[in-house]
Amino acid sequence: MKIKHVRARVFEWKGKVVPPQSHFCTNAVDILYERGDAMGSFRFHGWLVVEIECDDGTVGIGNCALAPRVAKQIVDE
Repeated sequence: MKIKHVRARVFEWKGKVVPPQSHFCTNAVDILYERGDAMGSFRFHGWLVVEIECDDGTVGIGNCALAPRVAKQIVDE
């Protein structure tokens, strides 16, 4: 199996945003630390979606929310 095609797209949210819920965390370890205002002002406004297609028809999908434009440049190179 060989990679035939890679496509990386950044989607950006342009709509209204609301503060995250009090139980919101980026990963399970976040609940172990005091967040202060760090999580109160945290937002995902952009998201990278990467699709990889192989020559046998297999398709894989991955994503990235932190620094999606930087990640896209890396994937594109």
